[in-house]
Amino acid sequence: MERKGKLVRELVLIAIAAVAVVSTFLNIYSVITMRSIYRNMAEEELRAAAVQLADEVDNEYSGDWFIDSDGNLRKGGSMVAEEYGEQFDNLREQTGIDYTLFVGKTRYVTTILKEGTTEKAIGTDASEAVAAAVLDGGQDYFDSGLKIQGVEYYAYYVPLYGKDGSVQGMIFAGRQKEEIDSHIAGTAVKMVVLSIVFLLIVAALGVVTDRKVSPLMGAIAGGLSALAEGDLTAAVDERTLKRKDEIGVIADSAKRLQTRLIDVIGTSKELAADVTHSGHELAGSTSQATDASGTVSNAVEEISKGAVSQAESIQTAAASTSDMGADIDGITDSINSLSDQAAAMNSACEQAMQALEKLMDKNNTVVRSMGEVSRQIQTTNDAVQKIAEASSIITAISEQTNLLSLNASIEAARAGEAGRGFAVVATEIGSLADQSKDAAIKISDIVKNLVEETDRTVSILEDVNKDVEEQNTQLDSTKDDMYRMEEGVKSVMGGTTDISGRVDSLNNAKNNVVGVIEDLSAVSEENAASTQETNASMQELNATFEVINTSAGELQQLAAKLNDQISYFKLGEG
Repeated sequence: MERKGKLVRELVLIAIAAVAVVSTFLNIYSVITMRSIYRNMAEEELRAAAVQLADEVDNEYSGDWFIDSDGNLRKGGSMVAEEYGEQFDNLREQTGIDYTLFVGKTRYVTTILKEGTTEKAIGTDASEAVAAAVLDGGQDYFDSGLKIQGVEYYAYYVPLYGKDGSVQGMIFAGRQKEEIDSHIAGTAVKMVVLSIVFLLIVAALGVVTDRKVSPLMGAIAGGLSALAEGDLTAAVDERTLKRKDEIGVIADSAKRLQTRLIDVIGTSKELAADVTHSGHELAGSTSQATDASGTVSNAVEEISKGAVSQAESIQTAAASTSDMGADIDGITDSINSLSDQAAAMNSACEQAMQALEKLMDKNNTVVRSMGEVSRQIQTTNDAVQKIAEASSIITAISEQTNLLSLNASIEAARAGEAGRGFAVVATEIGSLADQSKDAAIKISDIVKNLVEETDRTVSILEDVNKDVEEQNTQLDSTKDDMYRMEEGVKSVMGGTTDISGRVDSLNNAKNNVVGVIEDLSAVSEENAASTQETNASMQELNATFEVINTSAGELQQLAAKLNDQISYFKLGEG
């Protein structure tokens, strides 16, 4: 495709466009910055003017600001409206700044005219926003677009204070916004004109440069185009080689590129032939290596299978050993439990023996006590027999006494009146004899019952003695059994201790076996992993050989293609 050399022209156009964009950006930025600067300057100027004027009017007369009954502005006892009006007008002519003195929010001295008239705006009020900030808040107030009587102002307000420090009024200093905006607009127009002039100068310089440089760039482009067509014999224009600027550098680089290409293409032809020959040899070697690698891979595969099988067998043995270890642990736990139970049983036997000995001692004490009770009962029985004998004697005596009493009564009756007292005594004696007889009979009955009870008690004691003797016999037999059981428990404890020791030895042996199996398992797993890795490496090696073989074929094809491509260039050899 034919191309037209317009690089220099395009660069010139790009430079002009860049200058235009930068100039536009700078103008916009400058206008924005200038507006901000003018605003700040206006604020500072108006603040200074307002503060200075407030200071002057506040110190010129003493007293508070107020409006008298006739509507005149007074400061203390002086009327100041006319004087301050002339002073404000003079300041307006000298500075271009409008001034206003407020009492409250009402204008009483001002240089501002009412909208559409030549009359001063005396008696008009400030806006609510201004009054709130200055009169209520005691603060300065600035606005860059405050409309007063139809005209926009840069406005600055400061408070006027009375003797008690309260805010009694305001001082206004303002400059018409149109005046400041006209200054900004004039400056902006000047900047735009300067930017256009600068842009035209840059465009003129670009056209001159284009006409001067384009032919030289065309010559260099022609030489490079010849190189692109494969003609390495084309000469570079000597005029461009002699230049000291970037064009000379480009021409020199093109010349050196031509020389370098001639060397590279010549060498590449020789290397292409060598690569073709080496590709054939590499393909043959790769084929042999692939066959050998396949044989090794088969052997490694068999080893890998054996290693995996060995690892599985060892894992099975490890699992069985682990189960055996679990059984041994269970036996150990059972032995420990049995040992604990035997110890508890031995302790219980010892306690039972002690309790049995105490029971036998108590039983012997009971036997002795029963003998003593039996003897006491026998003694009591003997005493009862004696009481029965005494009761019989008493009964006989009472019967005899009763007979004697009867005889005495008979004899007293025979004696008549003289024996009456004796008869009474005889009667009483008879009565006592009957009572004694009754008492003796009762005693005899009681003694009889007591003897019967004593006999039964003696019989019961004899039975108890027999039972106690049998109990002693059983206790002796039980004691012998307890002795034998204690010996058996001690024998069991000795056996469990011996078994526990043997189980510990078996557990240690099991642990050694487990350790050996674990080591063997780890080795077998490593062997299996190593054989698998070796097998994988051999597979990768086979794949690499295949890639190399493929690459060798591709290398031969590339060498042939390189020969075809190099033949495109003309080296001037014939």
